[in-house]
Amino acid sequence: MQERTDEPVSYPADVAFPGRIDVHAHCVPAEWQAIPAASAPLLRGFAAWSVPSALEMMDRQGIATAVLSMPFGNGMFADADDVAAARRLARSFNEQLAEVIRSHPDRFGGFACLPLPDVDGALAEIDYTLGTLGLDGVTLLTNANSVYPGDGRLDPVFDELNRRVTVVFLHPTSPACVERASLGYAPPLMEFAFDTTRAVTHLVLSGTLERCPDLRLIVPHAGGAIPYLADRIGLLASRFVPGASERAPAGPKAYFRQLYYDLAISASPHAVASLLQLADPDHILFGSDYPALLEDEIESVTQALVDNPLLQPSDLEIIQRHNALQLFPRIQPPSLTHVGQVAEET
Repeated sequence: MQERTDEPVSYPADVAFPGRIDVHAHCVPAEWQAIPAASAPLLRGFAAWSVPSALEMMDRQGIATAVLSMPFGNGMFADADDVAAARRLARSFNEQLAEVIRSHPDRFGGFACLPLPDVDGALAEIDYTLGTLGLDGVTLLTNANSVYPGDGRLDPVFDELNRRVTVVFLHPTSPACVERASLGYAPPLMEFAFDTTRAVTHLVLSGTLERCPDLRLIVPHAGGAIPYLADRIGLLASRFVPGASERAPAGPKAYFRQLYYDLAISASPHAVASLLQLADPDHILFGSDYPALLEDEIESVTQALVDNPLLQPSDLEIIQRHNALQLFPRIQPPSLTHVGQVAEET
């Protein structure tokens, strides 16, 4: 855990904290925004996204740098069996993302999209995006066409990511049973949090995190239900999951504590209180979820974080900036005095 000083830090007066590093932000290419809502329902309600509009929002909200990712899974635009289409979608997104980063290397980072559950395609994309394109990590979905992280079929992918000491951003999606389980409510309301919990638990109990200790995994939305269920999972796994003690010998809670957690849509006192029982502040990160969250919503969530009585000023600094800089050494944010001035880049 980082040494705490609890000394306030001075920043320009126009924003409360102008140096945030946002690890949960999305890139939405223009051609995707033209897709009918019926074909891409999760885009419904997104703010219109472009590089200039993202920079303007970031400056207004004191965000120095945003690490961008794909906002949803390949399966939305390609048949589950159309491997070639999924590979084309992943490659197209990753190259557009790399171009955004090249145009503003101090303001943007990026997580590569992988065409899972196609293992061969994913391995090729890891080599291309982390090698040739130089992206900052990869995004994995909580399930890819019902194949969850921790499934043995994905072992070659996790072994390669572990070999490369990769930062992995886990993004929620809907489970296969969503139409029955969601009671008709939109998946982001509840199912995203539950699928996050399902995926992380499987990564632990399958032995994947024990086998891949050099992965640096970011779990979104304060871990879904993981902070609340961590002790329950630890208590019951040895009774109900044969072999769990051998595959996860440190016990589930120890693996949960090693992960990183972002606070996108999850900065309220009760959410943070639960997370702080599991993770130290040096494993907690700032996330906006823009443009899935609108700017006024981001401002409200961020204010809740700043006002949270459980967090000291030193906690806020490491959560909003320092921890991300440790994970992403390539990123060199602009000076703190620049951020907060509305960007004029086009």
